[in-house]
Amino acid sequence: MLKHRLELKLKNKLVLTVSLKQQLSLLLLPKLELQETVKTELEENPFLEEIANLQPEFEPVRDLSKYYEEEEEKGIYNRLAYKPSLMDILEFQIDLEFEGKDREVAYEIIGNIDDRGFLQIPIEEIAKKTDTTSHHVEEIRKKVTRLEPTGIASRDLKESLLVQYEELFGIDEEVKEIITEGLECLTDIKCLINKFPHIKEEKLKEVLCNIKSLKPYPALNYVDEPTRYVEPDVYVYDRGDKFEVIVNETDIPKLKLTTAYRKLLRDNSLSEDTKKFLYEKLQKAIGIIKGIEQRRENLKKITEVLVNYQADFIRKGREHLKPLILKDVAEKVELHESTVSRIVSSKYVQLPTGIVPLKTFFSSKLSSSSGDVSTEKVKYMIAQLIEKEDKRKPLSDQKIADILKKKGINVARRTVTKYREQLNIPDSRTRRIRK
Repeated sequence: MLKHRLELKLKNKLVLTVSLKQQLSLLLLPKLELQETVKTELEENPFLEEIANLQPEFEPVRDLSKYYEEEEEKGIYNRLAYKPSLMDILEFQIDLEFEGKDREVAYEIIGNIDDRGFLQIPIEEIAKKTDTTSHHVEEIRKKVTRLEPTGIASRDLKESLLVQYEELFGIDEEVKEIITEGLECLTDIKCLINKFPHIKEEKLKEVLCNIKSLKPYPALNYVDEPTRYVEPDVYVYDRGDKFEVIVNETDIPKLKLTTAYRKLLRDNSLSEDTKKFLYEKLQKAIGIIKGIEQRRENLKKITEVLVNYQADFIRKGREHLKPLILKDVAEKVELHESTVSRIVSSKYVQLPTGIVPLKTFFSSKLSSSSGDVSTEKVKYMIAQLIEKEDKRKPLSDQKIADILKKKGINVARRTVTKYREQLNIPDSRTRRIRK
């Protein structure tokens, strides 16, 4: 005999509110994009108003004036021209997220994506080429799909949409069903309602709206991307005994909630749809205000860790860059690795010597007899050896590897070749001068 009984079950479920989504999106924006986003929202959101700010917190241009010869060179010419390729973006993230064999496999995966961003060759082929198992390659591929742009190296459109959706909105079985079985209906709500009668119409509309915000192809906006200019997101000043870090919020409006928002929401004459619209605008406004604050705090916290750890790099040059990976910083600032990765991947810092990407502070490591050394240090040593070589008998990559080994640095010939090519230095035969 069947018995009916009531059971109370508790389960954790991540629900991204409008406010939280807004905060997450602002966290990732570089300065110029943040500036435009805030100004646009200020014009469109009735719950936001600007706080008059007559006294700027700091004057970065005046402090940096010694780096420019003439006043007219400021403005747009002070900005760094930047046109990253998709491979640049992916390789940087892979160097932060993977090590050893995992990194080799990840590089092989992104080397075989098509113009849409989908992986085009069988997993088994990559496994054979990298001398590992298909299971291992698939594990790395799934991790790669979580890099930016999200969904990269997916097998097809369905997988790409699933990964993007989960990263932005969270996912459940109904969403999986809609994307995997209703791909042909993703532009028509009526088609979705007919195909999935067991799913509430409100849920279908929400999912459809979310899907429309995703990219059909992960690499969509990375083909022929125009050159754009960037401004520093952070200013770093060397005060001798310490570094001062200031987040650049120049020309970003200071915001607050309007005092009339409570009155608007309590107006009983408004329809439910209008109230819902206003409530979402309020949540978005709160998200923007909190998002700017969180962006400022996290950016400053991460930059302080980076500049203090890499003080010698800032003061003495790139050859003094220490090994530093994403995990190290994430532990110190108590943030998730993916959050730190996304923050630094699109931000720039103004040092006393000029503007550099925040990612410049990171460097993978190689083992040596005296401890770990950064790859940048090894590149510098390679460049120095080649600069001082006898041009009639230039050093081969194997000879350079042997010299480094004698200095206690274990590096393979193929690694020397890779670093030499990254330094845009030709091979030994091309460098030879015949007399």
